[in-house]
Amino acid sequence: MTAPRMDDPPEVPQLVLDAEERSRPYLVETPVEYSRSLSDLIGGHVWLKLDLVQRTGSFKFRGAVSKIMALSEEELDRGVLTASTGNYALAVAEAMRLRDRRTTIYIAEDIDSERLEALRAHGLDLEIFGKEAGDAEKEAHRVAKEEGKIYVSPYNDPLVVGGQGTCGLEISRQVPEVDVAVLAVGGGGLISGSGGWLKSFKPDVTIVGASPANSPVMYESLEVGRVVEIDTEPTLADTCAGNLDLDSITLRFCQQFVDEIVLLTEDEIARAMRFLFEEHRLVAEGSAALSVAALQKAPDRFRGRSVVLVVCGRNVGVELFKKIVA
Repeated sequence: MTAPRMDDPPEVPQLVLDAEERSRPYLVETPVEYSRSLSDLIGGHVWLKLDLVQRTGSFKFRGAVSKIMALSEEELDRGVLTASTGNYALAVAEAMRLRDRRTTIYIAEDIDSERLEALRAHGLDLEIFGKEAGDAEKEAHRVAKEEGKIYVSPYNDPLVVGGQGTCGLEISRQVPEVDVAVLAVGGGGLISGSGGWLKSFKPDVTIVGASPANSPVMYESLEVGRVVEIDTEPTLADTCAGNLDLDSITLRFCQQFVDEIVLLTEDEIARAMRFLFEEHRLVAEGSAALSVAALQKAPDRFRGRSVVLVVCGRNVGVELFKKIVA
């Protein structure tokens, strides 16, 4: 079927239900794992939502497959472009493979060298453009418009937001007593979709975002009430880095559903990555450790509550990971 034009998209819960129906045959229902040590830390209950075992190694496949499965054959024949810092590239490429197609991925010059080699090893069609992720996104937009191709956004699309929200839908099934959900924030697709679903499921649930202090774009945008472009610094949470589309729908969703965003330093992110490996034997990338870092930074904020921390990806370079956990 042809994806509808959504200038005024349905409410997030309906987007999630539609994505669930469209995508479920291709998704892994990722497990939750109880964390005894984090539960003891807050005198409550803490579960890790292990979206790092989703297809292609991150939550990004949820949004990608939701979007790609909604495209018509004619749209696919025109060609599909996207921009990515790594995880979304793998996700869109896999979703396109399910439709017997290929896609071109725009990436920026600041991509981690190990991540770049991993993308090349997967045989993806890559175009390197600009200094940071926002530059690559703008160029992919321009080329798609100029050549009549379909641009698939990592976050600024109702179908993608709905797809990312299937993570929250699973949480509502797995931990129905959830009081707080903590999710990484980059472009805002995951926290928009999952936060919107969880607020509809349990209105008093608290939705906490976790963002790298070196790239606090959504945090700063929420502060002033509009998308802002800022200078960002390199971060271990590189898949949450970079500027946003100026018209991103996720700002409005974050205004509706996100109760607060916690900013994390590089040391705090690295500490959380080490914790996940030492305590749970999980290989987690920097963005995936943000939720754990937020709880470790201020455990009193979560005292006595039932908390779900979304651990959202595992695509970290071997040498970087060895350096962090050593």
